[in-house]
Amino acid sequence: MKTIVGTSNRIVEIDLTTGNIAEFQVDEKDRRKYLGAKGLGLKLLYDRMERGIDPLGEKNYLAFMMGVLMGTGAPCTGRFSALTKSPLTGIMVHSSCGGPFGMACKTAGYDGLLITGKAASPVIIVIDAEGIRIEDAADCWGLDTVDTQKHLNPDGKSGVLAIGPAGENRVRIANAASGHRFLGRGGLGAVMGSKNLKAIVARGRAYKVVPSNPKLFSKAKKRAARYIDKNPVTSKNYRQFGTSSHVNWCNEGGILPVNNFREGSHPQADRVSGEELRQRYNARPSTCKPCSIMCGHKGTHADGSVHQIPEYESIGLLGPNLGIFDPDQITAFSDRCGQLGMDTISAGSVLAWCMEAGEKGLIATDLKFGKEAGILEALDDMAHRKGFGSEMADGTRRLSETYGGADFAIQIKGLEMPAYDPRGAWGQGLAYAVANRGACHLSATTFALEVAFGFLNPYTIRAKARFVKFFENLYAAVNSLHTCQFTSYAYVLEPPIVKYTPKFLLRLFMQFLPSMAILLMDISIFSKLWRSVTGLPLNQWQMLKAGERIHVLERYMNTAEGISRKDDTLPGRFLKEGRGCDAKQRTVPLQPMLDAYYQLRGYDFRGVPSQKCLKRLGIEPKWELGADERSMAFKMVSPGGKPVKRLYLAIMLWFVGRAVQAAARVDKAVGEAFATLPDGFTFALTVAPDGPAMVVGKDRNGKVRYLGSDDQRRLIDMRMTIKNIEAAMLLFTFQEPTALAVARDRLVVDGDIPAACTVVRVLDAVEVYLLPKILASLAVRRYPKWPIFRKITGRVMIYLRTVTGL
Repeated sequence: MKTIVGTSNRIVEIDLTTGNIAEFQVDEKDRRKYLGAKGLGLKLLYDRMERGIDPLGEKNYLAFMMGVLMGTGAPCTGRFSALTKSPLTGIMVHSSCGGPFGMACKTAGYDGLLITGKAASPVIIVIDAEGIRIEDAADCWGLDTVDTQKHLNPDGKSGVLAIGPAGENRVRIANAASGHRFLGRGGLGAVMGSKNLKAIVARGRAYKVVPSNPKLFSKAKKRAARYIDKNPVTSKNYRQFGTSSHVNWCNEGGILPVNNFREGSHPQADRVSGEELRQRYNARPSTCKPCSIMCGHKGTHADGSVHQIPEYESIGLLGPNLGIFDPDQITAFSDRCGQLGMDTISAGSVLAWCMEAGEKGLIATDLKFGKEAGILEALDDMAHRKGFGSEMADGTRRLSETYGGADFAIQIKGLEMPAYDPRGAWGQGLAYAVANRGACHLSATTFALEVAFGFLNPYTIRAKARFVKFFENLYAAVNSLHTCQFTSYAYVLEPPIVKYTPKFLLRLFMQFLPSMAILLMDISIFSKLWRSVTGLPLNQWQMLKAGERIHVLERYMNTAEGISRKDDTLPGRFLKEGRGCDAKQRTVPLQPMLDAYYQLRGYDFRGVPSQKCLKRLGIEPKWELGADERSMAFKMVSPGGKPVKRLYLAIMLWFVGRAVQAAARVDKAVGEAFATLPDGFTFALTVAPDGPAMVVGKDRNGKVRYLGSDDQRRLIDMRMTIKNIEAAMLLFTFQEPTALAVARDRLVVDGDIPAACTVVRVLDAVEVYLLPKILASLAVRRYPKWPIFRKITGRVMIYLRTVTGL
């Protein structure tokens, strides 16, 4: 057996149209800047792909990339990456898989494969000690993923990556299977099918991989293993119950998808929890290799058959989201998706959309929430593009464009959403909206901080943009090392500074001092492992910067395909409708978080990476993206800083809020204005992003009350948002009237327009009472001609009531 010290740096480029196979070496500069796996694969595709290519055309590329840590024996490093332009979304997609193909390819001596072109007939690619060759696949075309792998790997000594009928038929939600693990998202299987590529077969064990610095590697590996064994998530929850351990806390936190994300929780959810499934099926490990977390499990059913226990996402989308709580049925749906080669998340979302569209009369279908009948047949029809199944095979975005129902098509940028409802975790709502591949929970997992661990208040926008950015950078780096993202629970939470700090202090720091909290985190175990294997210098801050570079490059490639602020949004359901389980009917306040996020990232107001941002990260622009002239003069507000101005605005909003309450009781005209608003009506005046606020409401008895400064924990009927602190200073230093601020787009109204006009009239009246004429004339559009008695007595009474709170 030959030895690879560090990395082989061998990449093979295959053109299926010409049959040409060429090998090249990775440039050390690219290795340093992009690490490996996802990052390196993305850079190689960036160098080769042009904008506007057809994802199912010959010019599209597939990259299969093995990480630096694979084969070294470092914990949980059996994962490989795949990248391409997605036929589902039309933008870049990355997927990670823990199947045996990656290890076989790496130990055959290769760090990656780049595949382009299209074979004239079905083929497989074979990798072994004799090299790489293209062979005919006529004898396995038409087989499902299970039978294909058995056919191509009869002795079980090879690693196979294969598509099923869905990939062959270019189903846009098709995946690729390696063992019982999948490259699940974005239609990677359809791209393989479009190239007539049925499978790749790698027979490894020709090389062993040893680290460049064995002493440092051994020390880092032991520390990593110790953290994994001590952390309760990795050593208990996942090891005993798998990812389906999420079911109970998601249900309790109100973020479990039920009936197409209408509810948030369900009393029967425990039937499909990891704890219940472990007992029901006598679960035991069935995992990626090597793995010490062992989140994957298999179990024995009542009939004696053994099945892989579905992951949480599969359970959530094929179970409660369809109103189904029978574990046997959910397993059957998941198994069928796996055999056909289809993403369970997207498939479940398509089924749920059809069920709701049928209820609303948009389509004719027999699929019903809570009914298993017809689901297996629908999955078969999707994979084989039979009848209406052919339209289902294209995903929920295209279905809603044809039939309507966009608000309950639970997708972003075309990619269907995983099983965490963002109305119960607002940071996750931002993470979904800005994730590069579309609705993705693995781009930034703030739902764990918000709901599982309770480190962040789920119902505030404070600190969310900063943590989304942090986790995007971290996970982009982790997927480029490459190791399992679940190790981050242990590697982030087990170092002493986090582990032994009291939880209330952690919450305080993370919620109110997020930058300092991030600076204090010790994630050096990741960088030490990479450094010990490659022999190249890398500390944790350099690793995070590499992660940022990778993330921004992917965003830049997507903006070249037309992605911008208009696409960084959520389905209408999460912006307009509350959950059935939430008495306050809260929705996601996305826009202020988006503004803060763009500022932190260095994007312009359209969400396009600025030239300054690209230059800082060492990304050489390949395309002119047609800069908007407005971006030259646009100044994004900083989410932090300006403490004096923030304090001044907080005091002014407090005073104005109490003055509105007083004016409603003192001034007849103000009282009559409020009489036109319904009882229970609440409005908020806020400063974005995450700035001071005031909330005023009319109670059920018709009394107007100042309700404080917390606009996040109340149901707001009408929200007036001042876009930034500087715009607020113009208003509250009386240099600009409220109406003019609206006209100049400095103040945005979300809610009923007639009600907003009433509130503006009230605010103008209050300013006339509070301010001397010389200032009030500047603050309101038209200074009223009031009797002197009304003005003087009203002013005195309002000031007294405002100060005393009467």
